[in-house]
Amino acid sequence: MTRFCTAADVAVRLGRPLADDETPRVEALIEDTSAFIADYCTGTWDRDNPPGLFLAVACAEVIRNLSTTPGVLMEKTGELEVQFGAAASALGLSLAAKDALSRYRRRAGTIALNSPPQEPSCE
Repeated sequence: MTRFCTAADVAVRLGRPLADDETPRVEALIEDTSAFIADYCTGTWDRDNPPGLFLAVACAEVIRNLSTTPGVLMEKTGELEVQFGAAASALGLSLAAKDALSRYRRRAGTIALNSPPQEPSCE
């Protein structure tokens, strides 16, 4: 499967080197995020040379998922509220990522098949 970024790409965008204990999680998140991007982008794009936007989105999504604690579905700061879920994390593409990638998604549409109006006949 195509990986749209590397751990080094993520580290550059984080502005710091990855800790040794972070690297396996980052690698797993890169795999997951790349799969989500490839699945979402059903349109035509060069599989051997993906758009540069895929790198930016993949890094942003990996960093977003790095900032969440596994197993926590929601955190609220005021009046401290935490919700835990059964899954390790709620992975998936964010709305911002889907918006950025939307031009690479095949779209369905409709075509009106109306016949032209007919002249009334005088019989």
